[in-house]
Amino acid sequence: MFVLVRTNGKDQVDAVQHMLRVLQVTFDETHVDEYDVSEYATAFLLDANTIGVSATVNQFRQRYESHFGDLSGVDHSRWATTEVSPVGCFVFHAETEDQTGTLEDHLAPMVQAEWPSRYAKALEFIHESRNDSDKVSRDRASQLKAVITTAGQFHVPGADLTRVIGRDGGLRNTAFEQSLLSRDLVSFLKTAPWERQ
Repeated sequence: MFVLVRTNGKDQVDAVQHMLRVLQVTFDETHVDEYDVSEYATAFLLDANTIGVSATVNQFRQRYESHFGDLSGVDHSRWATTEVSPVGCFVFHAETEDQTGTLEDHLAPMVQAEWPSRYAKALEFIHESRNDSDKVSRDRASQLKAVITTAGQFHVPGADLTRVIGRDGGLRNTAFEQSLLSRDLVSFLKTAPWERQ
């Protein structure tokens, strides 16, 4: 089983580590006959933001080595085998040449290509309607989330971004299949080293 960890920002280390400790107890060898799942791999999904992919990976290693042990083998889209579980991280960023950014920087061009007119109107609406005190004005990622959600609400009115970009959201699978970063994510998940040390 994959445990995909979304940290709600990189500063939620204590809450995430608590969840990891609970998870570890669940899969402890004393409970092995109680569950159908005997192995799990922990995949952290992070945003590079303004610090870039390498610095994000370094932060991840420092923040979680107290739980997993040596994470020097972990890199963007690479796994390490630990006594706790196989662990890896995948860092979303804008594109190959630009090592900064977020998942939204990656998704926005797909949404724009899928619904160019709706995307342009959503962008204009968000830009013209927002105030400096609105959360949407906080950063680029927040603005892109708002534009993506607004443009995609035709299929799932009122739903959150997860559903807008998910199977019910209307983006064709070809948009993801043509994306190098999406293919890298699939490859990363497929190469999980399931056996613990």
